[in-house]
Amino acid sequence: MSWKFGGIYIKPGFEDPEQAIRFLQIDRKFSYETIRFTNVVNSSFENTAVGFINGVTLVHDNYLPYNNSYEADTFNDYDFILMDISKSAEIVSFFLDGTTESYGLNHFKEGKRIRRCAVMGREIILEEGAFTSVGTVSFEAKILLWLQEFTGIGFQDLLKKEDLIMYNFTDTGF
Repeated sequence: MSWKFGGIYIKPGFEDPEQAIRFLQIDRKFSYETIRFTNVVNSSFENTAVGFINGVTLVHDNYLPYNNSYEADTFNDYDFILMDISKSAEIVSFFLDGTTESYGLNHFKEGKRIRRCAVMGREIILEEGAFTSVGTVSFEAKILLWLQEFTGIGFQDLLKKEDLIMYNFTDTGF
């Protein structure tokens, strides 16, 4: 199955969703609504959602990961923001677009970007840093497996968790 979603995961995580939004410098307001994880990993999801699992904060936003650079030897402003933030937390920013077979992942730790990959239309543009050797699986599966290592729970298991409630943030807050 092809997915189309993106997000930023933070470890160690937060207990307060608004604190996570401020930490990542996202200009969104809490809407006082909650939604299930299965609804935020959807290409039509246009808000920002924050949830918590295994001490990891999950921030899903289909557009936010595109603020990062996925080209060799380049940094965007948001890369520098995440590098600075990563001095106190480990961060992974990613997007999966199975419809175009394009994927990206940036991993920040101790103030540095320590790994990243980019695939555009099946062509590997960039792969830096150590990634789990997962054989000949698709790049989409490779990123999902890597996210499993980061969170300690598989993506299919996340989809099944009825108690994984996400806090919904919008531009207006309602």
